[in-house]
Amino acid sequence: VCLGTLIKSSQFSKKMLEKTNTPIILCSSAPRLKKIIAEAGYQELRLNGLLAEALVKKDAAIRPQFVSDEAIRIVSSIQGPIFLTDCEMLFDPRYSIDVIRFFYELSRRAKIVIKWCGTLDDNHLVYATPAYRDFHSYNIHDYDITCVI
Repeated sequence: VCLGTLIKSSQFSKKMLEKTNTPIILCSSAPRLKKIIAEAGYQELRLNGLLAEALVKKDAAIRPQFVSDEAIRIVSSIQGPIFLTDCEMLFDPRYSIDVIRFFYELSRRAKIVIKWCGTLDDNHLVYATPAYRDFHSYNIHDYDITCVI
């Protein structure tokens, strides 16, 4: 089953945002996309700072087991649809998170658009490069997501 969908940024619309309940991953930084997201009432959530603030209160030895729960708590505290930015912390290899699956979990709680902080290469969302420990490559067809290019 081929799940992931690629659409061109020109196909991205407010109507599409209203209809979908799966995560939308922005791989394009076209200014019109941010405008559409704002007009649709999405609130920007810069996750890294809030997540770091919550995690620093936990003992370092057990911190990794709280990352998902804290991120879900932060997202759940926002009313309405969310435009998730600055989420690089989720890729930390100590946390062992399948970030795309995690975005899907979040989309069950709120409509969500994610600003991708990596690249899209041959139907794979790529974060970092193989030389780094936090390197990840996700085949978009393994997930029920829409990627905007």
